[in-house]
Amino acid sequence: MSRADYIAQPAPRTTLDALQGILQDGTVDSIDVAVAYVTSGGAYDLLNRVSQTLGNAWISVPKRWITSFDYCRTEPVALASLLKVPNSSVRIHDAQFCLDHGGAPKVPFHPKTFLVRTDLRDYALAGSGNMSRSGLSRGVEAGLVVGVNRAGPTEPTASAAMQSMRAWFSTTWNSATRLTPTLLANYSQLFEHKDNLKAPVPTEDDVASTDTGRGALSTKDLQRLRVCRHFWIDAGNITKNRGPSLPGNQLMMKRLSRVFFGFASTAAPENTHIGDVEISFNGGQGAPFSLTYSDNKMDKLVLPIPGAGGPLAYDNEYLLFRRTKPGVFELTIGTKAAKAQWLKKSGAIDGAFRMASGREWGVF
Repeated sequence: MSRADYIAQPAPRTTLDALQGILQDGTVDSIDVAVAYVTSGGAYDLLNRVSQTLGNAWISVPKRWITSFDYCRTEPVALASLLKVPNSSVRIHDAQFCLDHGGAPKVPFHPKTFLVRTDLRDYALAGSGNMSRSGLSRGVEAGLVVGVNRAGPTEPTASAAMQSMRAWFSTTWNSATRLTPTLLANYSQLFEHKDNLKAPVPTEDDVASTDTGRGALSTKDLQRLRVCRHFWIDAGNITKNRGPSLPGNQLMMKRLSRVFFGFASTAAPENTHIGDVEISFNGGQGAPFSLTYSDNKMDKLVLPIPGAGGPLAYDNEYLLFRRTKPGVFELTIGTKAAKAQWLKKSGAIDGAFRMASGREWGVF
């Protein structure tokens, strides 16, 4: 028989919950997704949930993704991650027109549609949320899922509607532009232009800051943290957390620096574990490291152990984190001259900051 499900976010049933329910109904033959834009947080959450649900089958399932460059809301890092998904193809709606017009579309691309074919049914998930962290699980969203039998008794109107949805996707797919490394590089140049990073167009993952304390980051600051690919900081004197004779590896950062690392700007109790961040040092093997909101009202990030995956010490070094894909960062150490260049790039987009202690940091 046919099936139906619903989306009612943020509770009791999210878009990710509904999608997982589809994937657990039989053997998945294909996944087609059309969304207005994709953020790093959304790509990270969806790819993790779907790959965990499908297990080894995830690799062989054909996947097609259609999105847009509209208003520079889609993050280049998120697109790169989709390109690297096994058995995936990515296309962009009216790509060249958007590039030629600074991200402004001729006709806005605005669907939020997931089409999944299993050996039992054809599914359509149509909701209100984009492929953002908010759209998939955290924001107030609603939607419906319909599954139509592939064989056996079917409802004619439901079957006809499903065929029309799949025909729409095929038409949209055929008219879209294949995302190549060159096209992605051209879009990245537009996205990372100083004008866009200085005043990024908000997405569903950008929420107003409720932190009104002295020196708090503004909502615009947090938007810059989300979209920028680079985060640098003067490490200062690192606490001897590993013992009095050993160099420490706990970096104290401005509160809500966590937004750069992919976490929400919502308030958290002191000594709360925010999440784990995958970090590699100088291109080495990456590993998860803890990010905590400390009782000193700062975000505390554990770094690779000095001398065993990290540098000999972090004290008074200039650290640069570069986002390589959603949730994954490469850490390097820069010279004083390099820090001056980072500061210049950050200053150009109003992304340079100084903590009460005098330590400088920024994004670009």
